[in-house]
Amino acid sequence: MNDVALPLSGLSSVGGKSVVARFDGGMLSSNSGVLALAEVEKRLRVAERLARCIDDPRCPDQVVHSLADMIGFRMKMIAAGYEDGNDANRLRRDPVFKMAQDALRSGRDLASQSTLCRLENLPGVRELVAMGRAMVDLYCASFRQVPKRIVLDIDDTFDAVHGGQQLRLFNAHHDEYGFQPIVVFDGAGRFLSAILRPAKQPSGAEIRPHLRRLVRAIRINWPNIRILLRGDSHYCNPQVIDWCRANDVDFIFGLAPTTTLRKHVADLEASTTARFEASAKTGKVRRFKEFVDGARGAAENHIKSWKTHLAADRTSCTRATANQFRLFLHAGAYWLMWGLRAAMPRRSSFAVAQFDTLRLRLIKIAARVVEMKSQIRLHLPTSCPDQRILRIVLDRIPQLAT
Repeated sequence: MNDVALPLSGLSSVGGKSVVARFDGGMLSSNSGVLALAEVEKRLRVAERLARCIDDPRCPDQVVHSLADMIGFRMKMIAAGYEDGNDANRLRRDPVFKMAQDALRSGRDLASQSTLCRLENLPGVRELVAMGRAMVDLYCASFRQVPKRIVLDIDDTFDAVHGGQQLRLFNAHHDEYGFQPIVVFDGAGRFLSAILRPAKQPSGAEIRPHLRRLVRAIRINWPNIRILLRGDSHYCNPQVIDWCRANDVDFIFGLAPTTTLRKHVADLEASTTARFEASAKTGKVRRFKEFVDGARGAAENHIKSWKTHLAADRTSCTRATANQFRLFLHAGAYWLMWGLRAAMPRRSSFAVAQFDTLRLRLIKIAARVVEMKSQIRLHLPTSCPDQRILRIVLDRIPQLAT
C-alpha cells in the first residue's frame, strides 16, 4: 500500500523525541544534477546527432515523443544510474527529468519503457553505420581547434549475456556466453567507437576494416591529422601493422612475452640469481631494470567508466542491432559525463574524478520543484556539500566546444 499519509515505521527516536516520516514532501526529485547533464547535452547535441541517423516510420502528426527526446531521456537515465529501461516508468514523471527534456512539471509525461523498447529495436544496420560516423563527428567537434596529432587507444572487453542474443558466443577463458565489443577512446578519454561482436579474440581481418572506417571518418573532418594507434597484443598482427604503414598511421602495440623481449632482462636475471646463491639465502634479492620497448594507453580505465559506471554491458536485447544501439546510447551517456568532468577547473579533484563519484556528488542532489506562472523554482538542500563546485561547473559548461 502506497499511502503518503502513512508514516514510515521502524525509525528510532532522536534526543528523546519520536521521528515521524511521510512521503508527503511535495514534488521532489532525487536527481537535480541531471539539469547539469542537460546543459552538457545542449552543447554536444548527442541525442540530436544520433536521432538524425534514424528514419522515423511514425506518422508525424501523431508523434508525442520525438526520437531526439527519447534518446536524450534514455542517455540521462543511464548517466544518473538508471540503466534499466523499466526505470522509465517511474522516472517519466520525475519533475527534473521532465525539465531536462524541456517539458514542464505539469506537462506531458516522458516516454515509457515500452516506447523506449520500440526505439531500441528501430534502427537497422544502415542507421547504425551512420551513428558510428556521427560519434566520430561528435568527437571531432569536441575540440576547440584541430590538433596536430591524436592518440587512439583500441581495446576489447568481455560482456557476459544470459539469453539467446544474436552474435553471442561461448568464451572458454571467461567460461560464459557473451560479446566482446571493440571500443576506441582517445588519450584524453573521449569516446570514438564501439562495435558489438562475438566473444572471441579479434583477428587482423576483422580489425582492419574497422580501423579503415574509423580513420576515414576522422580524416574527412581533419585531412592532415597525425594519428597514433595504441593497443595490446590482440592488435599486434601483420595485417593491422601493414595497414597502418600503408595508411600513414603511427602505431604502438603491446606484445606477449617473446624471446626478443626476454633478451632485455636475461643478463639481469642471471646476475640476480648468482647474487642470491652467493648470499646467505635469508632474504629476497630484488633488482630492477628499465628499457624502452613500448607504451601503454589508458583504455582499461575508460572502459571501466563506460562499462562499470554506466553499465554498458547491459546488452540483453535479442537482436544484435538493438544491442549495438544500446552501446551507442551508453556511449552518449559517457559523453554527457565526460563533458561534465571536462567543465571542471583543472586543479579541482573533480577534474579527474570517476563517473560514479560525479554522479554521487553532483547528480544525486534532492530538489523541490515549484512551478509558478512565469518561472520554475528549484529548492536545493542548503546543506549540499558540493554546491560551490556545482555553481562553477554550470558557469563553465557553455564554454565546451561543440
